[in-house]
Amino acid sequence: MSRNTSVNAHKIMMLTNVSRWFVHWWNFLINIGVSGDLAMWNRKRIRLLNGICVMGFMAHSCFVISNTEPEFIVVYWESFQSAIFYLCILLLNKHKKYYLSCHLFCIYNVFCYSYFAITHGKVDAAEYLLLPSGMAAAVLFKETRVVFLYLFLNFVFFWICRYSFTVMKPIFVLPSDIYVANHVVLFIVSFIIVIYFKLENNRQEVLVNNQKQKLVEEKSKVDKLLLNILPNETAEELKATGFTKPRYFEEVTVMFTDFHNFTQMAAQMPPEILVEEIHKCFSSFDSIMNHYGIEKIKTIGDSYMCASGLPTTKPNHAEVAVCAAVEILTFIETRKREKQLAAKPYFEIRIGIHTGSVIAGVVGTKKFAYDIWGNTVNMASRMESCGEEGKINISRTTYELVKEKFNCTYRGQIDAKHIGMVDMYFVETNFKLQSPSELNNERLPDNSFLQSLG
Repeated sequence: MSRNTSVNAHKIMMLTNVSRWFVHWWNFLINIGVSGDLAMWNRKRIRLLNGICVMGFMAHSCFVISNTEPEFIVVYWESFQSAIFYLCILLLNKHKKYYLSCHLFCIYNVFCYSYFAITHGKVDAAEYLLLPSGMAAAVLFKETRVVFLYLFLNFVFFWICRYSFTVMKPIFVLPSDIYVANHVVLFIVSFIIVIYFKLENNRQEVLVNNQKQKLVEEKSKVDKLLLNILPNETAEELKATGFTKPRYFEEVTVMFTDFHNFTQMAAQMPPEILVEEIHKCFSSFDSIMNHYGIEKIKTIGDSYMCASGLPTTKPNHAEVAVCAAVEILTFIETRKREKQLAAKPYFEIRIGIHTGSVIAGVVGTKKFAYDIWGNTVNMASRMESCGEEGKINISRTTYELVKEKFNCTYRGQIDAKHIGMVDMYFVETNFKLQSPSELNNERLPDNSFLQSLG
């Protein structure tokens, strides 16, 4: 019993190895001349042509082997030259003469099968090969007139062959008892070619669908990356036209944040820990900006810049910006407490806000980025640099827009570098510091306050 099992396992292994060997060589032969730079349609037609030529070569080789007797010497040489011809088609494809190989294949089939039919007579049934030969032109060529020409030639020669059976005797008389066998073989060969065409077509469709899916996924990644760099409207304009026009915004609120003790922190922490800490902070800032619909503009070292009220205008842009600033301050103060308890260095932050007009757009062609320009940007930067750690410093313009919602303390006129004396205010947050778990459950400012903003 065990011996029989071992023998069966050995046979299965042999069959598996043979099938693998066959598949390997079959894939090698049908991919002759097929390169990655070819269009999908060209790859498909060359693989089909190679497959048909390989089958044609094997079929005619069988005729060569089986017709070595003197009385079949003509059939021997006919089959031999056909086998050589199909090899030549493979060689042409290998040297990338695709168009020539397709034309030679179609022309040869017309005259070869017509010759076989007329010289061998009705018994050979070779004229029926003209029908799939005509269909092959529809697969190998895109040009309608070329396809029509070969269909017409095959159709005409088919009827010439059929007519020749009634007016002339075959030159090479074949035994009448092979009539049925020839028709059966012809049917089997045609059936195999059709099945091969169908399988190859399905294979190419799967490849095309896979490539389409990959393209969709890659496009999604590119779109996502683009939206991480640019606002949605700007990204869509850039994809549609290849460039973006700068836009003027009459009133937006610009915010700057900066870690005022960054230099001391950098001296106390390993670089990778420092970068990780900045990443955590800026990632939280990004989440806050996303929550309030504020556009992140850029980060410069340890400074974070954003703008409320663009690219889509909003009437409460200043109030929303201050809410976001309060939440940033809440996050930093909570993180400060955690670091103090762990006896680790911590960041302290200054936040500056100003409201005014800006120009927004994308400049450059390499590593482009969405940016804003104008005196408003400079003033917001001065609000940050003239502020204090743990405070939100705003200008009078911003104060006039938020004073109904926030308690603010007038600081007086402060000398801003390159600008002069400017009225400044601290936003009084008056919020209770919470633990991180509580912060995850309730955002600061709370929902009732946010609803009051409209």
